[in-house]
Amino acid sequence: MLGPEHLGRRVVVRMRLADASPGRRFRDVTGELIEIGAERLRVLPPSGTAVTVDTADIVAAKPIPPKPTRFSEILELERLLASSWPAVESSSSGGWLLRYSAGYSRRANSVLALTEPDAGLDAALAEVERWYAERDARPLISVALPLSRRLDEALAARGWKAEGETAVLAKNAAGGGSAGEAVLMHEPSAELLEQLGRGRPETAAKVLGSGPSRAYAEIRRDGALVARGRAAVEDGTAVVSGVGTLPEYRRRGLGRQVMAALEAWAVETGAGRIAVQVETDNEAALAVYGGLGFVERYRYHYRGV
Repeated sequence: MLGPEHLGRRVVVRMRLADASPGRRFRDVTGELIEIGAERLRVLPPSGTAVTVDTADIVAAKPIPPKPTRFSEILELERLLASSWPAVESSSSGGWLLRYSAGYSRRANSVLALTEPDAGLDAALAEVERWYAERDARPLISVALPLSRRLDEALAARGWKAEGETAVLAKNAAGGGSAGEAVLMHEPSAELLEQLGRGRPETAAKVLGSGPSRAYAEIRRDGALVARGRAAVEDGTAVVSGVGTLPEYRRRGLGRQVMAALEAWAVETGAGRIAVQVETDNEAALAVYGGLGFVERYRYHYRGV
């Protein structure tokens, strides 16, 4: 059966028909589980009209795998994610985007490879290795699957090792949650840059950015920054990142308040979708975002030498 942990997941529900007739006793409803309670649940099919099912009428119900994400959606999200996290230095090379930010995050220090390289793979990899060697940096390529499966297999065959598997999750922007103590601003504070910068606050400031398309949510206690998060709106999609709470303040709902504040701001700016990126070994974060209605769209990882 289904529970609150399945909210936002794709499910199939078989229900008993009140006006049953020979050969037509049940009806199956497939779609996103958007509400569940003791007496009823609601499923949103692809048609867009929610179906309410009384618990007493349910014969069977279970989560099912999501539909395969279209390559066009993966391409769109990858480009939006890259725009929301711009590298300090970048260079276009044969259809690939080479990014460098003095080691601040894999995302801003890797190659975005969404197309076949113009000059062929061997020449492209030689250029990647040369470009990063000039910066005394390790070559790293971001590989979105299944979009770039051929590239992934080719890199593996050449000895490039996989690391940092990450799930891209998304949901429709709705807002409406309580922001509680969270305060929004359009420029990162020094404390936030210290927490997110991981020893590189100046570089983090350049990557994270400021202005009307950026929002930072903070919760402070006794003057200390105890919970924070960031959102960047790109072409109608709000990309949330850096959500975190100091260890001694966890399990108090502060992270949810930060998310609520960022989602409300995203809705106000006209964003229709919210996306997050979570490394797949962070099971706790995946569970939290699943409970907030986020659904996995695809995964990517990095390959490096």
